[in-house]
Amino acid sequence: MAEDLLGTHKAYKAHAKEADFFFRSYVGGKLYRQGEYLTKYLGEDNTPGDSYGKRLETTPLDNHVKTTVDIYSSFIFRNLPKRTLGALNNNASVKDFISDTDMNGQNLDSFMKSINDLAMVQGNVWLLVDKPNYAVQTQAEAEALGIRAYVCSYTPQNVLDWEYRKSVTGKHELVYIKVIESEAKTQTSVTEWTKTEIVKTLVATDESGEMKNIISQEVFVNPLGVVPFVNYAPLPSPTKGVGYSLIGDVAYAQKYIYNLLSELEQNIRISGHPSLVKTPSTRASAGAGAVIEVQEDMDPQLKPYLLQPSGSSIVGILDSVNSVVQSIHRMTHTSAVQIMRGSPMSGVALQTERQLLNTKLADISHTLQETEYAIWNLFFQWQAVDMPDEFSVSYADTFDIRDEHADLELYSKAIEAVNDPVFVTQMNKQIAELLIKDEETLNTVVESIEPAETMVHDTTTPENRTEHIQQMIMQGLTDQNMLDLHPEMSQEDIDEAKRLLLEQN
Repeated sequence: MAEDLLGTHKAYKAHAKEADFFFRSYVGGKLYRQGEYLTKYLGEDNTPGDSYGKRLETTPLDNHVKTTVDIYSSFIFRNLPKRTLGALNNNASVKDFISDTDMNGQNLDSFMKSINDLAMVQGNVWLLVDKPNYAVQTQAEAEALGIRAYVCSYTPQNVLDWEYRKSVTGKHELVYIKVIESEAKTQTSVTEWTKTEIVKTLVATDESGEMKNIISQEVFVNPLGVVPFVNYAPLPSPTKGVGYSLIGDVAYAQKYIYNLLSELEQNIRISGHPSLVKTPSTRASAGAGAVIEVQEDMDPQLKPYLLQPSGSSIVGILDSVNSVVQSIHRMTHTSAVQIMRGSPMSGVALQTERQLLNTKLADISHTLQETEYAIWNLFFQWQAVDMPDEFSVSYADTFDIRDEHADLELYSKAIEAVNDPVFVTQMNKQIAELLIKDEETLNTVVESIEPAETMVHDTTTPENRTEHIQQMIMQGLTDQNMLDLHPEMSQEDIDEAKRLLLEQN
């Protein structure tokens, strides 16, 4: 019966509704306006052309949700994951999987980034590692035909039900899942997975989307013996299969700003277009070039006038917006990487923010790494290949969160203040690491910055000592540098070389 397919997990309804709001907050634009997140004024309705509809069209969205997600993602994927494939380095299926992970042209790095962005927004993403069902006799035949495992993702809205059971080892194992594969105007495709079966059902739906009668149903054997789904949740909740959104608080703060900006637009519009107050018999209009005709003996108290708001509330609204924006930066620990309005943060506060953000990013990165391992494990099962002992996946665990402009200014001032070749060399290396992102180019540049302490200086003789000292002086070495490099020299030798150098000039 179709009614049997309507059953959902106890956490589905609330999680799906909230995930939808978070997703709209991330995408913005028309999708956000359709959510109708503006609070209606008294008397407003939602008919075409009404005041509420106009407010929806004219109110801008300051999208802090997307900004936050983009900042997190830019740090996590600044350095791409490193993979060691070992004996499978030249395996055709493995190479194809990395270059086209979802069978839609998306490589593995791009795929992991996309699901991470979505999971940070909606709380979690379900990942199915599947393989086309073709009747082939051997793995070699499958590879010859290009048949291999791939990954596709499902949002919380499309996963209706799921069940975990604790195994004998104490680990929770996914034993059942029900997903919506596709939705059309008149029918919906639903797939159910267990450890032994795959059930695909096509259900007729009415205009409201409610499922009615079953059109067709197919049952297949699950050849893998496990439910090949991975639940990726950067911040898992106590309920298995559900994750907490990393931008939930930001989305609600963004909605508050959205309503404030609507109030701001209303205040600016009213202040710029004052209302004309007049008697019914007075011929008048407002605006540039308008003419007002009144009787010569009109009572002064009845003369037309403009009713114009002071606009004082505009300043208060702007202050409220700025206050909420700063609270968003604090709750997301992005104050150190965003231009802040108002007073700058202290150095200690900025360092603390950077450490907190680094910790958050490291947690996300670790969960991503574990998720990719789980994906590879299912991939190898589908391909009937053992995971090599040397196989590894490594995501970044620390992130260089710094104010590059401030650091560059600090290094430059330090070079000017300290006239020591060794110190200058180290500062130049720091500057190179700050400005050059390509690792190969960086190594070349760093090697060219020869540190004074590693310069080759042969032992001098009384005959060449003075000349060599003068050369080192011209290179900027201090007296102590020269004495450290040449134990056979004395301070008297250096003083004498300096005296002769002065006489020559």
